[in-house]
Amino acid sequence: MTAGRFPKVGAIVVNYNGGDRVLRVVDALTRQSHTLAEIIVVDNASVDGSPRSIRERFPAVRLLELGSNLGLSNARNVGLRELTSILAFLVDHDIYPDENCVEIMVRSSEGTGAAVVCPRIRLLPEKDIIQAEGAEPHFLGTLMLRHGYQRLDRTPPSPGYVMGCPGGCMLVRRQEILDAGGFDDLFFFYLEDLEFSLRLRALGHRFWCESAAEVFHEPAGGTPGLSFRGRGRYPARRAYYTMRNRLLAILIHYRLKTLLVLAPVLVLYEFAALAAACAKLLPKEWFKAWWWQLRNLKMILARRRRMQARRVLDDRQLLVGGAAPVAPGLLTSAVARALYRGFSLAINGYWLLVRHWIG
Repeated sequence: MTAGRFPKVGAIVVNYNGGDRVLRVVDALTRQSHTLAEIIVVDNASVDGSPRSIRERFPAVRLLELGSNLGLSNARNVGLRELTSILAFLVDHDIYPDENCVEIMVRSSEGTGAAVVCPRIRLLPEKDIIQAEGAEPHFLGTLMLRHGYQRLDRTPPSPGYVMGCPGGCMLVRRQEILDAGGFDDLFFFYLEDLEFSLRLRALGHRFWCESAAEVFHEPAGGTPGLSFRGRGRYPARRAYYTMRNRLLAILIHYRLKTLLVLAPVLVLYEFAALAAACAKLLPKEWFKAWWWQLRNLKMILARRRRMQARRVLDDRQLLVGGAAPVAPGLLTSAVARALYRGFSLAINGYWLLVRHWIG
């Protein structure tokens, strides 16, 4: 399908040491049934030679090389500002879209008017495991993957409006996203999609998941020092960014009434997070995350005031309950799993009691 009566679509690939994976992503974009007006690769100062490989193999692709690693949010914003198309297909360097993916998502965007359309993400090399079909902001300040890690044969397609979107792949109405502030550059890595989902939804923008549009995520080894694949030592930087960004998202976006009503479980969660950090020999990261909030409190409060003044939806329309989200492979013992089940029952029971009173 060529553009025709549909709006033009440009693609943005964020790359950081993507190696051969980013080449396969760009190749998949060049083979889309919906012709892309432009493909931009924003490179976060890769040192693996992938920018040179992109230039040599795909001379028509526009490569924007940043002087340093500015993080996912900044790189996405650079790409959004450089594009001129109405729609932007954003994808990370390890997620491969099926050849009909963009076409299906464009049709969904036009048919629903949603500001954000997300695909069904399947894992590689497994393929029969769904990583996510959209997402939902959990009231504890984390992002739950909708249908996360469920078997494909047990999860029929279920397109519809969702409450959030994982950051790895999405189709967006470019100017609407820029007018809403793009991606928050304070979120260098991790939970930038939580903040994005909370902000866009609070401002009244709609998210649609189109499960017929499929992409395939190949996590491989991830980013050294940041990624966790369920084995080995939990990275200190990942722990720090996850804890710091969770607190930041809560402080900016939750209304005061919500903070007061949820205070008991939020405090309980912090003690649980500290205990988990100690168990992983990372207590310093928990204290650093809190110290960052204190050092930047004036700036956080200013952002909070601006956000609260603009929002049109209440927190009860943005947040969901359920078991406390946890990274796969993090619970490595029977004792840890039992404690987790008890904790989840307690916090979700509290949510069911108070959810009607949050702001």
